[in-house]
Amino acid sequence: MALTQPVITMSTLGHNGRFGNQLFQYAFLKAYARKHQLAVETPGWIGQYLFGLYDRQISRKLPMVKQASPNLADDLIAKSPIPFRNVDFWGYFQYHTSYYAPYKPYLCSLFQPVPHVKQRGEAVMNALRSRGKTVIGIHLRRTDYLTHNCFVAPTAWYKDWLDANWHSWQAPVLFIASDDVEAVLPDFAPFRPVTSKDLGIAINEAPYYLDFYVLSQCDIAAISNSTFSFAATMLNSRGYFLRPYRDLARLAPYDPWNSDPLKVNSGNDGARMH
Repeated sequence: MALTQPVITMSTLGHNGRFGNQLFQYAFLKAYARKHQLAVETPGWIGQYLFGLYDRQISRKLPMVKQASPNLADDLIAKSPIPFRNVDFWGYFQYHTSYYAPYKPYLCSLFQPVPHVKQRGEAVMNALRSRGKTVIGIHLRRTDYLTHNCFVAPTAWYKDWLDANWHSWQAPVLFIASDDVEAVLPDFAPFRPVTSKDLGIAINEAPYYLDFYVLSQCDIAAISNSTFSFAATMLNSRGYFLRPYRDLARLAPYDPWNSDPLKVNSGNDGARMH
């Protein structure tokens, strides 16, 4: 009888958190499988449509293994000397990205949009670059963060940063990405912000993806305390990146491949937010 390759699955992929969470969950599965020579099985999720990530379908129910801690040094899954096999992982796997850094080229190759999606993303970027030479992307997470008492950086921090730097950039164009764009746009009126809606391009199957694509391609990105925009900057090979720090009360630079995905203070992790 032929030996069957051990497998790992994540039956909750696509249903346990929003887009940013799903990217980290899938990245963990693929990095873990690559390290330990395991097969991957997944349910249907948006990554199939956007990135063509069609793994084997889940073939059987496996014992669930839950992530015990968001901290890399404390999590049983990450630190176990013996790899898990034939299990169904559950968690968010938003480890410090030094864990994922050895797999950077591989993971970046996974999250490349399929041609018909990339075509619309490039159309948005071309429209932005037709308006200027330096594309500044800002992501402002609101809605669920406000109702779940999560850390929301005030728009004043972003405005102060823009005021201090706007005239030093060559022909800047401001792009605003937000889950509540109509509420935040008036704060940035002096900078004549542009949204994906203004450009008349959409992806109905994943309305948020064009915002994500711009953040992954822009020249400078100022993100929120959200895995959505953090993951986008992990895929951005050209940009300069800033994020809000509560203890500094301002934006400060970070390295997407050597940072905690969610961080509210300069020295300590914030609460895990999805």
